[in-house]
Amino acid sequence: MKTPLTRMESEQSLGGRGASRSRLPVAAHDEPGERPEEYRETAHTERREEEHEHAVATRRAAQPMTMDMLARQDDQPATETMPAEIRAALASYWTVVTMPEGTPTPLTSEAGGRGVRNDSRLYVLPEGAFIGAAVSETRRHPLGSLPIPAGSLAPHRPAWVPQTLTPRISGVERIVLQRRNGRLVVPTDSGRAYGEYPARQPFYPASYPWNCIGRIFVWADARAANWSWYGAAVLIGSRAILTAGHIVPWESGTNWKALFVAGYYDGSSAAGPGAQSWITNAHGWNPGGSVVAHDMAVMRLQDPLGSWLGYFGSKAYDDHWEGGSYWHLVGYPTAITSERPSWQGGIHTIDDDEDGDAQELEHHGDDTGGDSGGPFFGFWSGQPYAIGTVSGYEVISGGVFGIGDEDNNIAAGGPALNAIVHYARDTWT
Repeated sequence: MKTPLTRMESEQSLGGRGASRSRLPVAAHDEPGERPEEYRETAHTERREEEHEHAVATRRAAQPMTMDMLARQDDQPATETMPAEIRAALASYWTVVTMPEGTPTPLTSEAGGRGVRNDSRLYVLPEGAFIGAAVSETRRHPLGSLPIPAGSLAPHRPAWVPQTLTPRISGVERIVLQRRNGRLVVPTDSGRAYGEYPARQPFYPASYPWNCIGRIFVWADARAANWSWYGAAVLIGSRAILTAGHIVPWESGTNWKALFVAGYYDGSSAAGPGAQSWITNAHGWNPGGSVVAHDMAVMRLQDPLGSWLGYFGSKAYDDHWEGGSYWHLVGYPTAITSERPSWQGGIHTIDDDEDGDAQELEHHGDDTGGDSGGPFFGFWSGQPYAIGTVSGYEVISGGVFGIGDEDNNIAAGGPALNAIVHYARDTWT
């Protein structure tokens, strides 16, 4: 994983209406067109109560779903057969090779060379060629420069993809390390695991929306043989993913590459070998330093994985949701396993710190190394919406007697999240 960002203050990135009421009749001695004072007061009270009930119902409809609400929902089966061309694309493994300019194609090959099996072919890459594709554009936008859309951005589930609101827990086999004297070796990891919620659980990402979250591998040098670091990301458009800004090697210009694997599980995608794509463009914010509120980026994919598998919606965080146990996070933490996605749900936000049009969403969910870039999200009416992207953690010393001390994990969110997701959807179709 990439080294966490640092900044001052020791901050690190990583219902129905009630019973009907009867109105008072007009007294026989009243003048025509007049209402008694008692009637007017009762009607006014009824109107206020109806307005209050409507406001409560509206607020409830706007609230995210709790874990109990999700558990009571039925799964949604696929209602259509996956189109043949999409099925073929997901079942096929494609290898992208970048050739030096002026190099003739196709590549030369030989059967059974250098000890490989006779039914395999050995392809020889010319000098300067490499596997994968370097990005064509890397761009950081000035803060506040992108228009903020009105309202939320809708998610999408293709009719051929089934939906489950809770993940299919798979577990993981533990490899216990011991010293010669028998004492256990405790692995170290960056980030914070507070233990305030049920432990993170590995799961099999076979259905929507869990198949939309994946692992992203980054090569800081496009020609390097091995990737430099990895993180998590989520599909938020037909060809767009959302991740943390510190996942991007901004200093590399266009001499870097990244591969996103949707639903990564034990070395490949649960949706098939074709559910992976190289990054062509990367856009994020330019905060002029390490500000986790704007630690978010969007990337364009070569292939329309979002059209094939579905994608999340996005919402700007509302502090009326503070304290509610609505939120989920998914990533690939090395503390659990980097080969399978891990999920934790029922998380509540402690506070939100505003920074212009962005917000630091503070929580005590367990996110550690490998979770960076994963979505911090909730469900509305059974649909997934990202409200943030996992950024890192902060430790702030308040002063005398610990007054003002803070120790929180941070997700980057706010209206700036909607702005950059909207930009990605509108630009990369």
